[in-house]
Amino acid sequence: MDIVHVPLATAGQPQISAGNISFVDYSDRGSPFRNRVFFDSYAFSFVQHGQKRIYRAAGSTTLTEGYGMLIPEGNSIIAEHSDTDALYSSFIVFFPGQMGRDFLASRTLPQKPEKPEAPYIHFKTDAYIREYVRHIRSLIQMRQSLSVEIAKLKLNELLTATYELAPELLSAVFGKGTAASLQNLVEQNLLTPLSLDELAFLCNRSLSSFKRDFMQAYGLSPQKYIRERRLEMACAELAKGKLASELYLDYGYEHVANFNTAFKRKFGVTPADYRKAAGMGFSQKFLDVSQ
Repeated sequence: MDIVHVPLATAGQPQISAGNISFVDYSDRGSPFRNRVFFDSYAFSFVQHGQKRIYRAAGSTTLTEGYGMLIPEGNSIIAEHSDTDALYSSFIVFFPGQMGRDFLASRTLPQKPEKPEAPYIHFKTDAYIREYVRHIRSLIQMRQSLSVEIAKLKLNELLTATYELAPELLSAVFGKGTAASLQNLVEQNLLTPLSLDELAFLCNRSLSSFKRDFMQAYGLSPQKYIRERRLEMACAELAKGKLASELYLDYGYEHVANFNTAFKRKFGVTPADYRKAAGMGFSQKFLDVSQ
């Protein structure tokens, strides 16, 4: 599958570019299908119509109208689409990560233990940011140009507004936190529809390297790890009273019979028996005896 490079791929969209900062009024027919996207720069994204589903190595989220997102450089899996006949549309600001780090260096944050690098910031926009987006979009529509200095001022304005909403999150995005482990990558995407090939892309590995490194680190294949963790998670849902017929699709099985077989193979009891035991208050003891 081809990799989409942004901001290069948005070159044909209405925009204002000044130096290495771009303000883009993006629209497209969109598609529910996932695309592999490489961000050559950081990006603020504000959906104007439709929704964006984004997967990163350390997490995933859905962006809709009224929300904003700050996306770091690197690999992402993205699906953008509109639920109506109108085009999917969003306002995007592309800029170098160093500008964000320089901005953050001018602020004083309390010293706290280093945290893992954040995969993105997802936040509800306030009236100020919504007016900011409206204003820049109007400038694009009027084909207004900006000098590099004014573009930097407008970027810093947006960074300041975001900083006031979530200073610690901004620090995590631009900081030098530790990268997500392979296990954390899989944990964060256990119930997503991503294939192993897509997971490998998110951690910037080939599929073969991803499988090999995971096996070396954790002693089992990622397929087996995902399968067993999903079944463990299903236990918690059964204990709450849910039926196997309500769970099997969410946990990666096409047929409930396949889910029942896999569950019994791992735990020695059927989902129905486990659910019944949970209702009587001794599900864990029941599993221990069965195994």
